[in-house]
Amino acid sequence: MIVDYLKNLKNDLFLEKEQTEKNLAALQLKEKENEKLYQMMQEEEDLNYDLFAPRANQSKSRERIQELEKERRSILSYIRTEEEKKEKYNRKIEEMESLIQNITDMISEKETLQRGISDEKEELYRFHMLEIQETERQRISRELHDDTVQNLTSLIHKTELCSKLVEMDPVRCKLELASMTKFLREIITDTRNMIYNLRPMLYDDIGLEAAVKRVLEKLELKTSRKIIGFELKGDPYQLPSVVEITILRIIQEACSNALCHANPTVIQVLLTYETDYISIHISDNGNGFDKNKMNAVNVNDNSGFGLAMMKERVYLLSGNLTIKTEEKKGTTIEVTIPTERKKTV
Repeated sequence: MIVDYLKNLKNDLFLEKEQTEKNLAALQLKEKENEKLYQMMQEEEDLNYDLFAPRANQSKSRERIQELEKERRSILSYIRTEEEKKEKYNRKIEEMESLIQNITDMISEKETLQRGISDEKEELYRFHMLEIQETERQRISRELHDDTVQNLTSLIHKTELCSKLVEMDPVRCKLELASMTKFLREIITDTRNMIYNLRPMLYDDIGLEAAVKRVLEKLELKTSRKIIGFELKGDPYQLPSVVEITILRIIQEACSNALCHANPTVIQVLLTYETDYISIHISDNGNGFDKNKMNAVNVNDNSGFGLAMMKERVYLLSGNLTIKTEEKKGTTIEVTIPTERKKTV
């Protein structure tokens, strides 16, 4: 991280500054010692020194004073150099601290902005999920009202009619009762199908692979020929229930949409168990569609699991869903869902 790198550079500058301060303190101490010695030698050389000291001693004393003066000038020069270095390190350290603070503030602002964007996305996502749930509730409510409730209301009318015909026209009463029995069976079948769409009970009994085959066989009843192929690759292993039911829903909805809207002659389903993910590949040679037009339309059919809900369910499992399609050239749906492998014994 750039902030850590800059902090390391600042620490290096601190160490160099400390060494400069040590050098400066040593030079200043040396300069003070030389200054005291210089003053002492200057005091010894008074006006009467020439009268009592030999000329040789006078010459040596003056040479020593000159050496001390030269050494002092040199030390003072070093002191100025070290003071300039110290001031330079101080400026660099201040600049580094300012730079670190600016970068830290920028990172903080960026993180705050990202949190805000993430919160906004999360809010939009929750709102979208509520819309999908409400759409699903409306579909179930509409099905119950348009089919089940109306059929039961019709049966009530037929029951009232039979109560009047039982004595007046027993034969017609029996015919009405037979019709009611057939009608009741149809209502039971429709209700079972609705319950199955909410939670396929056979999945709980026979497992994912067999449930997929059953679902595909049931979908093929809508056609007069076998057009759906199913292939399993890899070694199956245990998956969380929510993952398996999502896989079943995706396959069911994709194939149902193809049969209802694409008019295909071949649908191929491939389920692959990889080490750390499950992949689903569903392709058909049907009519295909324009994705731009489809994205602009709110999918609201009676299948109970349109493309929008399919994407949301895959997203909830941290998976990825892609749709490749073109008008008159078929459709391919590819799904990958990450898993924690728990291989069955």
